Amino acid sequence: MKIAVVSIMFKQTPPPAYGGIERVVYNLVEALARGGHEVTMFATPGSYCSGKTVVVPAYDPSQAPSGIIKRSDAVSEEPLYETMRDYLRENPVDVIHDWSFESLFVRRHPEAFPFVVSTCIPPPPGFQRPNLVACSRAHAQLCGGTTKHVYYGLDLDSYRYDFQKENHFIHISKIARYKGQHLAILAAVRSRSRLAVAGNVEDKLYYHGAIRPLTFLFPKYVQYIGELPGTNDQLRRARALVQTPRWFDAFPLVILESFASGTPVIALEEGGIPEQIDSGINGYLCRSIDDLAGAMENIGRIEPRTCRRYAEEYYRSDRMAKDYIDLYNQVRDGDGW
Repeated sequence: MKIAVVSIMFKQTPPPAYGGIERVVYNLVEALARGGHEVTMFATPGSYCSGKTVVVPAYDPSQAPSGIIKRSDAVSEEPLYETMRDYLRENPVDVIHDWSFESLFVRRHPEAFPFVVSTCIPPPPGFQRPNLVACSRAHAQLCGGTTKHVYYGLDLDSYRYDFQKENHFIHISKIARYKGQHLAILAAVRSRSRLAVAGNVEDKLYYHGAIRPLTFLFPKYVQYIGELPGTNDQLRRARALVQTPRWFDAFPLVILESFASGTPVIALEEGGIPEQIDSGINGYLCRSIDDLAGAMENIGRIEPRTCRRYAEEYYRSDRMAKDYIDLYNQVRDGDGW
């Protein structure tokens, strides 16, 4: 099958350091290529894949914000549309899989090629797309209508794992109020646990007003270690990953990466996270700081080998590709949703 996959026009695909959705897109493209499909990926300069990469030169990943937190952070996808229009006119495909935010080509030319649209974030007001695919059951319900869902997958062969852990926990995400690092820090202090906090500073006010003061107040328990070039080395050594989102976190990739590293996860029960964590088996679902602290104290009850087995059973990128191939065949047969 000839498949055009449209990545996000912010970071490179795959991202040179840690990145979320661009990593998912790359894992999918590579799994599709391994499956014998002819894949063309539209992406920013510096991107690459095992198929063909069509670079959209108008975008500069080095100048892109870490996320869209205000209207001015959004970038126009007109250059992406123009590149797709010109390329696909001469190089038709069997199906388009669009991960971009505006989906301009498939919305303007819905009859040109069969297509599916994937979304990775809670839908903004008025958001509607035909053939929409979310990343968790809860996410699909939030999007509404006939939205389907496909869970993310990883190239598990690229993840090292350890079952003997060091005596610390780790929190990995952008430093921003909606990620709630202060809750993890307070839980670590309450449980007398050591916590490493990793991530780029997206919200400077939150970092300087909450996170930095807490690291000075409780240096025995918390340390900010900055942005990571990747997650695997840190995750495989930690006793558990801690995640404390204060928003609808649709299906955090870092939780799957933790399982792939043989590491349990302690997380607040938000968004699609309850679909990732089997509480008491591969980690703990929590609702409060007290819950988080209690989970840290009882993390020894979770067997790291179970976490790796869980990733191998449910979260391989080849499974993700198979699920999407099923949807590609549906739209090729004229069965949209």
